[in-house]
Amino acid sequence: MLTSMTGFGIGAVDKGDQAVQVIVRTYNARFLETKIRGIALIPEIEAAVREKINKSLIRGTVHVIIEKNQVLNKGNLSFNRQRFEAVENVLYEIQKECGRSLDMSNLISSEDLFLNGDNNELKEKTIMDALNIALDQVQTMRNKEGQAIYNDTLARLVSLADQLSSIETLSKGLVTDQKEKLQKRISKLMDNAAIDEQRFAQEVAMLADRTDISEELVRIRSHIDQFKALLELEEPTGKRLSFLLQELNREINTVGSKSGTGAIINIVVDFKNQLEKIREQVQNVL
Repeated sequence: MLTSMTGFGIGAVDKGDQAVQVIVRTYNARFLETKIRGIALIPEIEAAVREKINKSLIRGTVHVIIEKNQVLNKGNLSFNRQRFEAVENVLYEIQKECGRSLDMSNLISSEDLFLNGDNNELKEKTIMDALNIALDQVQTMRNKEGQAIYNDTLARLVSLADQLSSIETLSKGLVTDQKEKLQKRISKLMDNAAIDEQRFAQEVAMLADRTDISEELVRIRSHIDQFKALLELEEPTGKRLSFLLQELNREINTVGSKSGTGAIINIVVDFKNQLEKIREQVQNVL
């Protein structure tokens, strides 16, 4: 069954002075890329967070925000001027050297700029518990969207198979039609004089070879069957589906160029439109 790469989840855990909220957003991407913002994590905890995300999400761009939820004691609250000035200096250097202006809020949260006398370091278990809640919600959303993509793609594959059957039917009389047209053109050019039957038979044979699309149709039907089989697998198949779509597009282009008839070309155009819509969906599949 398909799984989308788009998801969203919020996990919150409150254990007295150990209160944390984790927000996870995921988007489609070729590889797994995780960006963590919010409170500064010690290396061991950050490594555990990344390892959990790697095992759970596999592929996609992942944005994680980890915030400490606490009621700040106003009497103990102070401005972290040293951190503010350090970040501001870095942003100034970036703008000066690279010509790009960045917003401080994109790098740190407001909590990073304040010191609280009652502040306690968050334990790994608290953060991981909140992360697990958020990831469960992300996975639920990914599965739900994946099911919608599955239903839409399966319906389009049925339509493609029907169109392929129509092409097969039309292609059966293709050589005969081309033979009759060729014979009429030659007779007209020769002013109805006798035609060299042996030479004519050779021309018809070459014409039949050039317009034969039977092999392409067999491969297209095979690709559609493989595509359906991949949809049912309980594992990531997005990259394999993308490859099959490339092959389907290549084969149907050959069918269009070989057939040369208006009826088949019209079906080919619609076939390619359906492939493009499937491609857009598959780009978001794990």
